[in-house]
Formats: sequence, structure tokens, C-alpha cells
Amino acid sequence: MSTEALFNIQHPILQAPMAGSGSTDLVAAVSNAGGLGAAGAAPMKPDVLRAHIHEIRGKTDKPFNINLFAPASERYDQSLELGPKARALLESYHRELGLAELPEARALFGPAEAQLDVLIEEKVPVISFHFGVEQDHVERIHRAGLKVISSATTIGEAKTLESLGVDAVIAQGAEAGGHRGTFLGNYRQALIGTLALVPQVVDAVDIPVIAAGGIMDARGIVACRALGASAVQMGTAFLGCSETRIPPLWLQELKSSSPSRATVTTAMSGKPARGLRNRYISEMESLDEPLLPYSLQYSVSAPLRKKAMDQGNPDFPTMWSGQGVQMLREMPAAELLESLVRESEELLSQLAGSPD
Repeated sequence: MSTEALFNIQHPILQAPMAGSGSTDLVAAVSNAGGLGAAGAAPMKPDVLRAHIHEIRGKTDKPFNINLFAPASERYDQSLELGPKARALLESYHRELGLAELPEARALFGPAEAQLDVLIEEKVPVISFHFGVEQDHVERIHRAGLKVISSATTIGEAKTLESLGVDAVIAQGAEAGGHRGTFLGNYRQALIGTLALVPQVVDAVDIPVIAAGGIMDARGIVACRALGASAVQMGTAFLGCSETRIPPLWLQELKSSSPSRATVTTAMSGKPARGLRNRYISEMESLDEPLLPYSLQYSVSAPLRKKAMDQGNPDFPTMWSGQGVQMLREMPAAELLESLVRESEELLSQLAGSPD
């Protein structure tokens, strides 16, 4: 089955569900233009999530996707504390920016179980997961007549997801921005480029494969379709859209960055994620001590990141980005989607040797 038929969309282009950088306007604009808009709901408490869904539905009657982080990401040793070197470094940053004492480490995301209850009650057409998915969640979603997809960063993960019954798998290449979806083994062994990962996942599973990672324009879309992908998922490409509403500093840094600056690090959140390297990442990585687990590591820098972003200081904020950053275009989401579709058709025509 094609992804267009699977999700009831016009074009095989999915907007990545970027938690913290999207908006209901972005979701609606992409879905209204024929793609599949998406919202990252991991940080939303159930009542906020329900209101978010209602707001999306007030702007589109088309299918859309809501993304959750798997419950496994919420399980960690709660007795762990910030190491002395990390604490000293963070305290020095707080003094530099005029902030009060460090916050207590706490969980930032979920609870996934309660979030999923809302998605099922609200009949969200497509539900996606990052960091794996649980069998009973897949079964609950299917019993409700809804679709479920999940990210894989290796062939083994893709086959595991297929065995759990997901409707499609997102093959997340190493170039992708934001958190790596790795849930089996060491993430360093799962940093497989999109060009290598997608065709091998396509050969390994019998469900549709959605390519993700470094896809910014028609060339990436057509290449991934040639590799066997049924659709593509694009995140960084939408960061230049006005509906995304990322802070001006983030957009400015994206526009002046190169692929080599988009680095994979655990220093920000405690889980591997690709973002723009800055002073915080470099200095936190240099510490000779373990970091806190996800999402405790993320929580202790929250006031610092916010203050720095408000000040226009690029040294400390989280600025997720994929490696295709230099191909970023600034335009409304619907216009971007329409351009991607048109340019893909033109490129396919050129490759086929058809006349203009």
C-alpha cells in the first residue's frame, strides 16, 4: 500500500514532529497542502495535548500525526545526581548570565500512557513513536482504527518494529536533526547514513518505509524514492517556515551554519541528538564524568537555555538541526510543500529524458 493511501494524503511528504519548534499552524498548513503535518507531543501534559489537538482540528480537516516518546524513555535511575564537574560548570554559567541557583533535575516528558489515552480518545489519525514502541500500544491504536508508525535507525530496529505490527517504519538516517530514534544497542553503531540505511530497510521489511535524514529538496525526495522509500519525512527543511516560529536566534544560527556544525551529542538532553554545536555542548562533552540520564540532563539546563535564547546568546541554547542545513529555504509551509512536489515532478521528468 502506498503511503498516500495509508494515511489518506495527497503527497508522500511527512513533516517531522518537532517537539518544541512546531505549531498548530504548521501542522495544519502541511496537511492542508496535501502532506502529513505533525506535532511533537512528548512535552505536553494530557490536558494541554487535548487542547492542542482541538486547535489543529480547528484549522484543518485533513489527517495529521501526533508523536510520542516511548514509555521506555521515562524509565531511569531516579537516585542519580549531577556530577561535581557538571554542577560546577553549570553554576559558572548561571553566574555568567545572572541566574539563580540550579534547578532540581526532573522528568520533562510524558507520561506516555496518559498521552496515548488522549490520542486514542481524540481519534488522532496517525500516531508515531520515537525510541521504539510497545506491543500493547500498537494493538490499542489498531483497535481504535488508527495508524501507528515508528522510527528505526538500523535494519534490526526496523524488523523489530515490523514484528510489533506498525503500519510503516521511518528509516532515520544519521543526517537527521533532533533526537536519534535508536532503541536497540549503542547509538554510535546506529549512525547509518540515509543513502545506506533506506534501501537495506526496504529490502528487510514488507511494510512501507519512510525515509528521513538530510532530505531538504526535490533531489533528496527523488533519491529516496529511487532507493525504495514510499515517502519522505522532513524536519529541518520546515524550520525556515514562518509557521514554525522558532526563536530568531535559532533561525539566524541555522542560516549561518554548515553541515559540520550539526553534531550528534548526548550533552544536551542525555540522549543522542543532532543539533548545532555551541559552547555548552563542547564544554559539557569535555567533562570526564557521566552525564545524567534523559531527560534529567535536559532539565538542569532549562533556565540557562531559556535565558540565553532570550538574550540572543548562541553559547547555551538547544538548536536542533540536520546536516542539510545549508539548503534551508524561508517560505510559508504550504508554499514549500507545493515547491517540493513541483520540483520533484520536474526532476523526474528530466531524469526520464522527457521534453520540457
